[in-house]
Amino acid sequence: MEVIKSSYFVTISPQGVVMALSSCISLSNQTSPFNINETGTHGTLEFPVAIYRDDVTENFVNWHWHTEIEIGYIEEGTVLLESGNRKYTLTKGDLFFINTNVLHAMRNQTPTHSSVFRSIAFDSSVISSNTDSIYYKRYLHPIIHSTNFRDFIWKSDADFFPKLEHIIRNTWEIIRHEPEDYEISVRNLLSDYFAVLSHVHQADSVSSSSVNLLLEDRVQIILNYIHANYSKNITLDDLAMVANVSKSEVLRCFKSIINISPIKYLKNFRLQNAAYMLKNSSYSIQTIYELCGFDSNSYFSKSFKEIYLCSPREYRDR
Repeated sequence: MEVIKSSYFVTISPQGVVMALSSCISLSNQTSPFNINETGTHGTLEFPVAIYRDDVTENFVNWHWHTEIEIGYIEEGTVLLESGNRKYTLTKGDLFFINTNVLHAMRNQTPTHSSVFRSIAFDSSVISSNTDSIYYKRYLHPIIHSTNFRDFIWKSDADFFPKLEHIIRNTWEIIRHEPEDYEISVRNLLSDYFAVLSHVHQADSVSSSSVNLLLEDRVQIILNYIHANYSKNITLDDLAMVANVSKSEVLRCFKSIINISPIKYLKNFRLQNAAYMLKNSSYSIQTIYELCGFDSNSYFSKSFKEIYLCSPREYRDR
């Protein structure tokens, strides 16, 4: 199996701002190639499992979520995992678990050193697609539908660490090399993972944690709206209306999780798409800035140069 980068993987400008996306998704007039809600299947429909190796030294995996579970480990360096409004600093060897539909992002914590992580994204149907089975009822459902088990990390001295590390590393390599009957081996290993995870889920340290699910839900609603309508005029009033909250609550939610204002996020997102179109389409610069929601060439050029340190035309000609 080919090892690939995560589908919401971006590079960073010298100022630490999003510059480009590595995934190649067909572009239409109203559709952004930056799909924050990953609706595609990781792996195949018959075997929905995929492995990733992400070098976030000069890049980062931007905010996104997916229906698959994601597990992995830090191969090198120090990585900041942001999951909802929770932040975890992970170092070499640390393990992580991200539950289904959890908003998350990952980035380098030490710019002077390389940081790499490996992950496995899989649908729970790999273990059992029968919701009436004992596997689903006892081991899968309590975890994937838990409201207080959105993510978890393990340091080397944590309970169950050796077994979980063995499962994750072994599963990753088996998927990579695809030996004969590897699907059965992967299913068995992931079943073992969930057997251990069920014990972790029941532990007091997990059940006592609090997660503001409402906050995450609101941010996901707002992000979906921005990504679907970025070419149109969007105001703070619009975002408040779609999330059914006050304008001040929109600002609070975004500040708590994304750490910037929604209007600044919108502007940066428009510039991401403009940069992508400049490199991957034959549209004129005027068509591009109009498709990306800018109402004048002067404002677009000024905003673009602030982030990319060059004009749109210079960026296209590089």
